[in-house]
This record gives sequence, C-alpha cells and structure tokens, in this order.
Amino acid sequence: MIRRLLICSVLFFILGGLAGINVWILNDIPGVESIEYYEPLLTTRIYDRNNELIDEVYQQRRIPLRLDSIPDYISNAAIAVEDKEFYNHPGINLRRMAKVIWVNLIRRSFVQGASTITQQLSRNIFLHLKKKMIRKIKEIYLALLIERHYSKDKILEMYLNEIYIGYGNYGIGAASEYYFDKELDSVSLSEAAALIGLIASPGRYSPYNSYEKFIKRRNFVLKELNREGYIGVEDLDSALSESLSVVDHSSKNKIGPYYINEVKKQMNSIFGSAYRTWGGYKVYTTMDKNMQILADSLTEWGLSRVEKHWHLTPKDSIPDSLIHSENIPYIQGAIVVMEPKTGYVLSLVGGRDFKHSLFNRATQAKRQAGSAFKPFLYTAAIDNGFSPSDFVFDLPIVKEVAGQTYAPGNYDSTFMGKITLRKALSKSRNGAAVRLGQEVGPFTVVDYAHQMGIESYLDPVISIPLGTSGVTPLEMVRGYATLANLGEKIEPIFIKKVEDRYGNIVYESRVVNKRVLSKGISYIMVSMLQSVFDEGTAYGARRQGFKLTAAGKTGTTDNFTDGWFIGFTPDLVVGVWVGYDYPKRIGNHASGAGIALPIWTKFMKAVVDSTKDCQFPEPDNIVFRYVCTESGQLATPQCPKVKREVFIRGNEPKRRCSLHGKGEETKEKSIEMIDKFHF
Repeated sequence: MIRRLLICSVLFFILGGLAGINVWILNDIPGVESIEYYEPLLTTRIYDRNNELIDEVYQQRRIPLRLDSIPDYISNAAIAVEDKEFYNHPGINLRRMAKVIWVNLIRRSFVQGASTITQQLSRNIFLHLKKKMIRKIKEIYLALLIERHYSKDKILEMYLNEIYIGYGNYGIGAASEYYFDKELDSVSLSEAAALIGLIASPGRYSPYNSYEKFIKRRNFVLKELNREGYIGVEDLDSALSESLSVVDHSSKNKIGPYYINEVKKQMNSIFGSAYRTWGGYKVYTTMDKNMQILADSLTEWGLSRVEKHWHLTPKDSIPDSLIHSENIPYIQGAIVVMEPKTGYVLSLVGGRDFKHSLFNRATQAKRQAGSAFKPFLYTAAIDNGFSPSDFVFDLPIVKEVAGQTYAPGNYDSTFMGKITLRKALSKSRNGAAVRLGQEVGPFTVVDYAHQMGIESYLDPVISIPLGTSGVTPLEMVRGYATLANLGEKIEPIFIKKVEDRYGNIVYESRVVNKRVLSKGISYIMVSMLQSVFDEGTAYGARRQGFKLTAAGKTGTTDNFTDGWFIGFTPDLVVGVWVGYDYPKRIGNHASGAGIALPIWTKFMKAVVDSTKDCQFPEPDNIVFRYVCTESGQLATPQCPKVKREVFIRGNEPKRRCSLHGKGEETKEKSIEMIDKFHF
C-alpha cells in the first residue's frame, strides 16, 4: 500500500511538474494573433530622380511580396524541400518528428531537423535560433496556434517573406535581387531552385564560399521537385544543364557614396533612426544616376591627370597603411551639379575614396575660393550703379594691413592699367578687383555674397574680393545658381519625397526661391561671365570643344593651393574644386583653368545636348549699345575699337565718344539709327 502511494505521489509530482511547465510555456509565448500586427524590419530603398534604385539601408534586407505574385515553382520548391506534407499536417509533422528524434538519439546530437514550414515561421518571428529543448516546445505550441488562426497560403506567404537566405537577406524577394539581380518574377526555374536550396544553410551552400556546393544543392532541389511531381523530366534536364551566374558584389562600386551619405544624414534628421531600423521607406532623391556615375569617373580622371602633369604622388601608389581619415596624403576633388530653377542637386562628389575618408569636401570643406569669388564683387558693383563698360585700374596696390604689407599681384605678374569691368572680370585681374572692392566696400561685397547664397562667415577685409574667406563648393554653386536663375536664390534639394512602407507620402520637398537681385542686374552679370569663356581665363573650354552658351569663373588661390571652376548654362550649374585637404601647393601654374576647368568641360560636353544652344532670356529692362572701348562712351564711326555692351535701361551712356567725336548727347532713336547704320 505504501509503495503504491509512493508511486502515485511520484507520478503526481511528475504530471504536476509537466503541467506547470506547460502553463509556464503557454504564458511565456506571445499571442499568435499578434502576427496580424507584426511589422517586419524592411529595407529602405533610395532612388534617383528617374526612379532607378541607387542604394539600400537595412538591418534586415527584405522585400515583401504577396503569394500570388510569387511564381508557383518557387512555392513548390520550398514545399518539396522544406515540408512535403505542408498542406496535410496541423503545423507539426508527428511521423517525421518521431523519426528525427530516433536518429538524433542514436547519434547523440542534433543531426536532423523536423521543423515544418509553420514551425520555421514561428521560430523566425517570435523565437531565437539556438537549439534548446524549451525553444523547441515553444516552437511546436506556436506552430499549432498559427495553423488555427491562418490559412496555409497565408502561412506560406509569410514564410517566403521571412526566411533568412544569407548576407542579410530575409525573404525570397530580397534574395533574388541580391544573388541574381532580378525581380522574383524574372528568375528561372534553375535560379529559383538555387535560392530555395540556400534556406537550409546559407553559409554552407553560398555560391561565394563554394560554387560547387551551391550547384549541388540546386540539383538536389530540382530533383525533389521532379520526385514530388511538380516538374517533368524535360524541365528537370533543362534546369540541371543551366549555368548560374551570380552577382559579384566584391567588384560593385557604390554610386555617389558622398551624395548618398548626405541623403542619409538628411533622412536621419527628419525621421531619426527609424528609417534605418524599422525601414520600409522609399526615398526619391534628386540625383541623376548617369550624371553621378560620370561625375565620379571624371573626378578620378581629372585628378589622375593633375598627378601626372604636376608629378604628384599618385593615389594608387600610396599604401593603405599610410592613409588615415584625418590625413589623406593624395590630392582631392569635389563636384556639385545643380539645376538652378529647382535647386535639385543632380550629382555630388565629395572626394576620391569614401572608404578612406567620410569627410564630404563638397559640403564641409571651407576653402578659399580665389578669383571664383569675384562674381559677388562685380554683382555688388553693377547693382550699385557701375556698368560693364566703366573703367577700373589694374595697377599695383601696396597697403599696410595689421602691421603687414599687403600687395596682391596677378597670375601673370603683370598689370594691364586702365581696363573695363568686363575685361577685368574676364581676365581675372586682381589689382582691378581690389580697387573696385574698395570703391564698393568690403561690407557690401560680403552682404551681396550672403544674399546670393553663401552661408559661411566672410571676413569684410580688403582682400575679400579675391576670395580669402573659406566657403564650400555647394555654397559657391548655390551663389552662381542665383545668377543663372536671373536673381532668384534657390535652396539646394537632395530629397524630393519619401514614402513609408504603406505608400503614404510622409515627406515632400518644395522648391524654395527668393528674389535677391533684379533680372536686369543678373543678366548683365551673366553676360560678363560669358566673356570669361569667350575671351578670358576659361577660353580653354572653347579650345577643348565646348561651344555652347555658358558663363562662369575660374579661381586659383595663393601659391596654387586650390583650383576652382564654376560654370553654368541656363539649365545647369556645375562647380569643380581641386586641392589637398590641408593647404599645400599643387604645383607651378596649377591654376583653376588648368586643373578644374578640364573636368568641368568634359562633364558638360557629355551631359549637355550640343545641338540645342539655349540662350539666357533677356529681361525687358536691358538695352544694348555700341561703345568705344577707349572712352566707354557711345561709339562713333571714327572709334577704332567698338564693343556691343549691355546696360540697365536708364543707366546706359548718353553721350557720343569725346575722344573720337564731339561728345554730344544723343537721343535714343538717333542712337539706334546710327548704331544700325554703322555697326
């Protein structure tokens, strides 16, 4: 009797313990109905302005798909290999489980797995992947509950979107793009079998680790499809004979890494870390993918050319061990391409190698702009009553500044004497610019530069017309865009709009423009900057074959440490900077015209339609007059050198040349008749 009571007590405690464990497990597992509200981590995808994919951000790379959009041979392959009885069991396969338990007991290890598709789904969504008994029991309970709440097709759909298939890819949609660069409806039967084959062990069967094992596993999946009656012998033989070509990710270069990083920074400021962690956003940028690829390649072309011509140490010859992010020993460059009417940044290059340095020279590097800054000076002068035909003296200047002698010279170490403002700008004469700056006033020059788009601090000193304060390439391009846009300052835009995972637009940029200059003043400045191409320091672009209407300015800093060129057409502004990350001489006569202009020219020749020469629109308040280049007054038939010049109506010269005529005042109709007859 006592023995029977003892046995009953032991059984009672065992059964009670098991019941307690079951209650604990049931209380510990999540409610299966929460799958309805389950939001998997998705990939945030970044597109260019033509909706071409350019980058992805993710913790789990996943592209969710509906089952009806997944080809049948993919679903069939998953069932044939992972769970043949999928449509017949209640979530667990007892017969298969018993067999696997027996094999594992004999071999005293987890040799085989018996998890059904439903069990794998429950494990991936709710549980960890470590092989523990408690986890296995929870997995079984969850599988049974899932089967009670969802249809088989829904379970299969969730499984195919959730299963891990290697290299950060979750789900068959992401895997097909990663391994074969194809959308799922484009993969072949053979490729589909290879993808499903990876589910069992993405590392072991990876084509990048062992192509032979990858193919062997694919063949196994294909044979299982045939054995289960999903495909015939003919399809089997055809698929087995198909060679598979997977994407070589090691040789793929990222497009515009500095541009993409700027987009990510802006996304982080708008959405915080959610766009990276939770994901699922579609980010539509203003990048033009083809322009960006071209800008990336031309940066390297142009800087390699500079290294060769000026005998600099080539980037490729410097060991990686000597390259650190805070000390880049090779020459760098930056490019910014912007639409002046919209502010859309079409491409941006912030350096030669993103892996070596994340520092974005296009948006962060504040360097002296040299003569590329002069358009801000001349804009201030024209807007304060000067005309392109007015004279300024390009002569030596010696000033005492803060106890030191300031004596700016010209690039060619000569002085041209009395010249027009147009010629002074086109020939980039420093003596003339400093004298004009004194007349206009340094504070006025700074004020106009800020109005036009420069945001950095500018020191209002005598040398400011020569670009002695630090500015970024993006700021300079924005400032020039104000002129290209005939006086309307524009905000640079990198992101057009953002959609969330449900297709809702959660952010949309708008074009923000502000008139800061009159159209007439801007047009005159554009005209003067056209002379830089046609008869000035950028004439090299004409010699290199760029014949279209354009305006711009070169820039070279002291001791040839920085080279700039910013130029524009009515539809495009492109700025190029070349230099080291720290002030260092590039080489003798390494001017903006010699090191930056060739990159600009090659880019523009590639992207601008040479058959369509767009002109800058003429405002209503400008007039053209023929003037004597010696006096600046209205030309007479006796004037030896005559130039057609542009003026704001009412500010044009009224008197005929006093050097080659009587200097009489002439009415407008008479001026037009004489000009038409003689010139």
